Amino acid sequence: MDTLTTVQQLIAAEAELKPEDLAPGRPLEELGVDSLSVLMVAFKIEDTFGVKMPEDRVPLRTLQDIADLVDRLVAEQSANRSSTK
Repeated sequence: MDTLTTVQQLIAAEAELKPEDLAPGRPLEELGVDSLSVLMVAFKIEDTFGVKMPEDRVPLRTLQDIADLVDRLVAEQSANRSSTK
């Protein structure tokens, strides 16, 4: 399962929506996803992907923004592990 699909499922479960109704490029507000839902999903993303979400505020307007951030964090973590070996 790819990152976007996983993020869609996590947000759908948190916001009580259908994953197929969550278009990746639409603003989260238009999808009915509020900031509290995004915050709760951030914790689930950390557990699911084994990454630490940034403490600094990152503009996450769409599902694709979240998926791209997660992909970047996973890649950075992988690179950090490789460089410490």
